[in-house]
Amino acid sequence: MLYGGHVKDLEDLEFLQNQGFELGEVIFGAGRNGRRWIELGIRERCRPGFLLIAHGPREGPPNDIPHLWNGYCVEIETTIQEVAELGIAFLTIHLWMDPRFVKSEVREEKTKALKEILRIGRRNGVVVSLENLSESAANLLSVLEAVPDLAVTLDVGHGQLLANENTSFGIIQDLSSAIRHVHLHDNRGGSGVKDDLHLPIGKGIVDFPAILGALLLSGYDGTVTLELDRADLIPSRNEVVRMVKSIERPT
Repeated sequence: MLYGGHVKDLEDLEFLQNQGFELGEVIFGAGRNGRRWIELGIRERCRPGFLLIAHGPREGPPNDIPHLWNGYCVEIETTIQEVAELGIAFLTIHLWMDPRFVKSEVREEKTKALKEILRIGRRNGVVVSLENLSESAANLLSVLEAVPDLAVTLDVGHGQLLANENTSFGIIQDLSSAIRHVHLHDNRGGSGVKDDLHLPIGKGIVDFPAILGALLLSGYDGTVTLELDRADLIPSRNEVVRMVKSIERPT
């Protein structure tokens, strides 16, 4: 696997490269954030072989159809164009599809929006990947059936929230062929955004050995972003690498 962290500023990029990480997930926010990355010359600051991927802006109000089309989709189109200009070929986006919280008519509109977003991505040479928030495997499967070219970013920490069992297990079991990227962070479970703590690996209740084992068994050997504070990246990477080696070569 290739391991990395978030890039919110040039110091993050330098840290990741100096510490032997293989990738940086560049954060694109609202407004001129993407232009800023271009103006800073982030691509030219990458050493040979260091991979850049991207994370798109927040969705905003999850049940607001006018905002979906006139706000979020417009912003995502701009983001895709900026990502492509930077030579980045992979973009993770948020678009909440959980039927417990998102109205059916809104989910239908979001499905239409995803089709349009993927069309824009293909035109610009950018793979678009939907990150799980509180959705189950069944929720995501219904989206993928309607938008079959959509990739999935598995967020293991999100899988622990609003669920009796981490939903990562079901997503890996049912959607492994769609998983193109993985986010790792820990938490203690819970029922909302306030519980999405992004703790270092091993400081919460997420069963990383079992989830990583399921990932490896599914054949996954791709990119992993540790969604953690800079100070927690190295010990958490070391712990994940230790787990993966233990799973690959059991004693």
